[in-house]
Amino acid sequence: MQRVKALPKDYQVVYKEIEKYLFSLASGSGLDTVAGLYQLIDFFEEGAAQGLAVLDYVGKDVGQFAEDYRRSLATDSWVEDQQHKLQSRIESKHNKMK
Repeated sequence: MQRVKALPKDYQVVYKEIEKYLFSLASGSGLDTVAGLYQLIDFFEEGAAQGLAVLDYVGKDVGQFAEDYRRSLATDSWVEDQQHKLQSRIESKHNKMK
C-alpha cells in the first residue's frame, strides 16, 4: 500500500507488525479489521507529520498498543468468535434436554 510505503521506516515496521497481530486475531473475513488498518494509517501519518519517532508516538510497549487498538475497534477476535459459537452450542444442547 502506497500510504504505508510513504511513512518513515520505523512507522512502516511497527505498522506491519500491528497488521500481522490484528489479522492473526481477526474473526470471519477480517474485513472489519481492514477498516481499522486504514484508521491506523491515518493515525500514523499524523505522528509522522509531527516528526515524532513511532515509539514516542505509540509508546515503547507496541504489543500493548496493538491490543488496546484492537479493542478500540470493537471487533470480535477469533477467540470471541469461538466463545460465541461455544455458548450457542451449549444453549442449543441444553434446550434439547428440557
